[in-house]
Order: sequence, then structure tokens, then C-alpha cells
Amino acid sequence: MGMNYISSTNQKLRVAIDCRMNDFRQGIGTAVQALAKALSDSKIEEQEYTFIVRESLRDCLAPYIYGPCHLETISDSKLSGIKAALRWIAPLRFLWKKVRGAAVHVQNSDGYVESRGFDVVHFPTQVAYLTKIPTIYQPWDLQHLHYPQFFSKEEFARREREYRAFCDHASCVCVQAEWTKQDVIQHFGLAKEKLEVIPWGPVFDAYQDPSEEECRNAVSKYKLPQSFFFYPAVTWPHKNHEVILRALHLLANKGDFVPHVYFTGASTDYRSTLDELSRQLRVSEKVHYLGFVTPAELQAIFKVATAMIFASKFEGFGLPILEAFHARLPVLSSTASTLPEIARDGALYFDPDSPAELSGLMKDILDSPRLRQNLVEKGSLTLLGYSMDKTAVSLQGLYARTAAGALQSSQLSKKDEQKSVRG
Repeated sequence: MGMNYISSTNQKLRVAIDCRMNDFRQGIGTAVQALAKALSDSKIEEQEYTFIVRESLRDCLAPYIYGPCHLETISDSKLSGIKAALRWIAPLRFLWKKVRGAAVHVQNSDGYVESRGFDVVHFPTQVAYLTKIPTIYQPWDLQHLHYPQFFSKEEFARREREYRAFCDHASCVCVQAEWTKQDVIQHFGLAKEKLEVIPWGPVFDAYQDPSEEECRNAVSKYKLPQSFFFYPAVTWPHKNHEVILRALHLLANKGDFVPHVYFTGASTDYRSTLDELSRQLRVSEKVHYLGFVTPAELQAIFKVATAMIFASKFEGFGLPILEAFHARLPVLSSTASTLPEIARDGALYFDPDSPAELSGLMKDILDSPRLRQNLVEKGSLTLLGYSMDKTAVSLQGLYARTAAGALQSSQLSKKDEQKSVRG
């Protein structure tokens, strides 16, 4: 006899937010931290939230958990993320699921959420599993279908297999932009009613603004000049650091002022390719990789930079743009995927494959204080449409609708069974 995961009593709706990821320092990790704080600050009495994390990463989320939110950890040794041996409900490690006529190899639940009796499971990252509990899945983006050359054959196959299966299985697929919604519908053939667009707010909502002293300390520690451009992005190929290097080269060739550019985030194997390109273009002395910085240092850099360049070739949302607006920092953004939808008229745009367009905008920003101020004002107005409080309220409504829909479906199934028995 199966468990009834949806309660018809007046008890609180219990939502599991499963984020058994490997790293909270990158974009989605900080988005989860911001979500935790927003839900913790909410005054809702009808719902409670349990964030599930790996034991080794407990401290990454614990400071943001209070009020209606709780934190539960899964032992890394006993349950290494969702790849652990099934301990509760499944005799097999994987479930073969039919997705549009094809058998695919996808991860089944390890049984933990079922054993805890949650009503809804929300996967705020691409990492998920199949469960009988109603689920909300966030794929964030389908980059692998647009830029397959950036992925190994194995990684492409894994994403295609899992993203399709999890989207197909989910009660609702949550995306952060209308562009992404249409992309998922087009490539996965989902009904539009199954997708919900819920934009994220700036993750800086989860942190205190940096003090003047913290800004001075960041300037001193990283030897930041009076004027510089900033790009917070891991050196993945799709982040397109290359176009910035080539734009610097064009400025130098024209005899224009060549600004310094600072990058934050992890360095990947692709970093060596970028270093070689910098040497070939003779711009190495203008390019600086700071690696991971603390949240306070990151905010400080946003505060003191001249402008942010967001050069990515593909994004499911583009959180750094909102962070720049929050810090009153002018933004130069590529025209790729969701970015114009997110930044609206708060940014200046360039073709991500055009160093010439970018170099022209960089010169304009450096030469015109009025242009910089105009962008700051437009960015601030655009930001009014985004906040993590709004994100939390939208998700709370989605949690309630997902649970109610599952309960209604369960009741209809029981009525059909009764009719069948009487027949």
C-alpha cells in the first residue's frame, strides 16, 4: 500500500527544498542561499520548509535558516548526494522511466523525502531524482542544446537524459524567464500550463551592504585601480571572457585608453586558453583573475567598479545583472538568450560575438559620467520589478497549488477506483 503524501488535514504544508549540491559558491548556490533567507523572513503560517543539504556544506546554508525554515543534513559518507544506495523504498538504484517512448536511465529517490512525509519537493537546482511526491523542478537553462560544443559527449547525454526525464515527471517546471519557458516548451514538448515563470531577485538581498571600510579593504587587498571593469563569472567557455580580451586589444590598437578588467569566480581548465589568448593579444597586464572572493568582498567590488560587463553567450537568468543594479553599477550586457528580458532598458547591449561593439561601449562608459549615471538610474528602476520577497511569495503560491493539484488528482483517482469496483 503506497503512502499518501498529500495531507487533507489542516496541518501545515510541508515543503522539502532538496539542494544536495556540491558547491554553494557559484551562481545557483547563492540563489539557494537567497531563497532560504527570503522564506525564513516570510510571515506565512500555513507552510514550513526543510532545506536538505550535504552534511559537509551545512555551514553554507545554516546562517540563512530560521523562522518557518529548517535545515536537515545528509551524511556524505552514507548518502553521497542523490547518488547514494537506496535505503528506504527502492530495491534498485536507478529507475528505468519511459519518456516519450524511450527508456532512459535516471536517478530514483533514495527514500529520504518519502520517509519524512513531505507534501511537496522543490528541486531549486538541476540535480534531482524521481519520487512519488509532487515535485517542482528547476532546469535553469538548456545550454547543452544550444552550445553542445561546450560539453563532453557524456555530459551532454547526461543533461539531455536527466533534464528531459525530470521535466516530464515533475508536477511543475519552474523557470526564471519567459525566454526559458519557450525554450523548454520548444525542445521538450511540454504543455505551457506545466511551466511557471518565477524570476529570482538579487541574491544580495540575503547579505548586508558592504561598509565603506569593507570597500577600502577590498580595494587594498586586490589592488583595485580607480577605474576598472568587472565580470563575475567562472571561466566556462560560454561565459565568453574571450570577447572582453579581444575588446581590450581593439582599444589598444586604436590608441584608446585600455582599462583594467577584473574577473571573479573559479578558474577551469579553459583558463589556460584565455591566458594564452591574453598573451597573443598583449593585454595580459590588464587582465586579473581574483578567484573566489567572500560575499562581502564581492559586493565591495560591485560598489567600486566603473561598470560590469556581462559577456555570456547563454544564460537561464543572469543574476549578476540584478546584483549590479542593486549596487548602482552600470551594466554592459550581451544580447544572448534571457539577458535583454532581465535587464530591459537598464543596460547597454552588444553582440556577444562582436569585440568591436563591446570596445565601443567600454569607451563610451569611460568617457561619459552622464551615461554612467543614466544607466544607474535606469537599472535602479528596472530592479524595482525584482526582489527575493516577491520570489518567495510566488513560490509559496506554487507550493500550495502543486499540493492542491496532487490532492485533487488523488481524490479523483479514488473515485474512479470506487466506480470501477461498483461496476
